Amino acid sequence: MGQLVNLDGVIAPTASVSVLDRSFLYGDSIYEVVRTFGGKPFGLQEHLDRLRQSAAYLYLDIPWDDAHIQTEIERTLQQAGNSESYIRIVVTRGAQEEIGLMPSPDLQPHLVIIVRPISPERILPQQGIRLRVVPRQRVAQLALNPAAKTGNYLNNILALLEARQNGADDALMLNSQGELTEATTSNLWLISQGVVRTPAVEAGILHGITRYFLLKLLRQLGIPHEEISLRAEAIWSAEEAFLSSSVRLLMPVAQIDDYSLPKCPGPMTRTLWQGLLDLMQEQTQYA
Repeated sequence: MGQLVNLDGVIAPTASVSVLDRSFLYGDSIYEVVRTFGGKPFGLQEHLDRLRQSAAYLYLDIPWDDAHIQTEIERTLQQAGNSESYIRIVVTRGAQEEIGLMPSPDLQPHLVIIVRPISPERILPQQGIRLRVVPRQRVAQLALNPAAKTGNYLNNILALLEARQNGADDALMLNSQGELTEATTSNLWLISQGVVRTPAVEAGILHGITRYFLLKLLRQLGIPHEEISLRAEAIWSAEEAFLSSSVRLLMPVAQIDDYSLPKCPGPMTRTLWQGLLDLMQEQTQYA
């Protein structure tokens, strides 16, 4: 059991790309993070669909079809032999001899797949995390759309550093209109009076794959929910809150700035946690 890296079909404990690769020089790459459930990748097709959407946004042509990428993932998982795995899929635009912003027309992209073990436990964390609404704004959609999952994460890194400097575990970022967007690697959910609310994509967020499945679950369960514009003031009326992401799934929130959530984890968070596990079990059972 352990970490393996698949670089263009070659699997080894580690791998290297050229210092002239545009992913290293400019963050000129796209990526997805998938987790396994019962040893099988969950939501892989949805992740690959989003990978191609990100590529189109970057004017990047992915030369491999989904079947090839899926085969390389399976090969790497099989050799790693982990009970459960974190899977990172990276496509770089490639390396060029001349250093400059304009990509060369003959660039050859690289496919990188990183597999590493994660805990097989399926237990909702009972101790929530602390969030801080930081002054640093989320990158504007007309600058570098957060809906594209690129290798350029400096905005998120700086927000996280600023949150940590203020004693929080993660940051919440606003957009230029003062609306809540997301945490540094997770989508935000607020619950009050039985209604689940999450910022709309139009606020400038990444439409997370776990977010996608949670919205599907909310519809199936008939739970009132909204994708809406949320001002920072909406935090103070929330009874419970959580973050969602592909690896952690749901992470309860205990505190946002100086406001302690009354329930952590709350009953809605617990319901959605179990519902998500059931959905994942159903999806991977026949994969």
